[in-house]
Amino acid sequence: MKSVIRNIAIVSLVTGLIGAAAHAAAVPAVPAKGAFQRDLLGVYSDAEKKVLDLEEAVPQNKFDWRPAPGVRSIAEAYLHIAFGNYAMVKFVTGKEPPAEAGFEMNPAKWDKKTKDKAEIKKILEASFAFVHTAVGAIPDADLDKMVNFFGHEMTTRAVLIILNGHINEHLGQSVAYARANKVTPPWSKDESAHHMPDKK
Repeated sequence: MKSVIRNIAIVSLVTGLIGAAAHAAAVPAVPAKGAFQRDLLGVYSDAEKKVLDLEEAVPQNKFDWRPAPGVRSIAEAYLHIAFGNYAMVKFVTGKEPPAEAGFEMNPAKWDKKTKDKAEIKKILEASFAFVHTAVGAIPDADLDKMVNFFGHEMTTRAVLIILNGHINEHLGQSVAYARANKVTPPWSKDESAHHMPDKK
């Protein structure tokens, strides 16, 4: 039984990685300067696509839903992903987000910019484009460069790993929010379509 479970886990992992690689290959972008940057953006792209697909699937009238007082709403969770994109790339590259992004290092204010579904999608897409352009341009020599990240000294590489963790953390949050509102993530529907029907 353990070997069956292990084999299922391996197949699931490989399938997920192939999906991430396929999506990464479909993203038009300037080639990353190094292997680490390229691999990181490949994995990041899979979460990015899921965030955008889920944001599209959730109806506008649910964007102000929150699981409890004082916890981020659906809209705020998506906006916070964009905030993390801009903030972490700024930390490691020193590059300011485009002026039209209206970025400021104030997460509480940023997360409440808007509740409009279409506007949030544009904000997310712009922040994702910023990540791809800026991270892809980081030279290998800068990966070991130390930066101050919210009071902690760490390498550029470490912050980029946190960037990947951040989007996945809030993707998971957004999935839970969606399911609490009876919205099935689009990629889950796709997976169920490939399952063999149960024998009667």
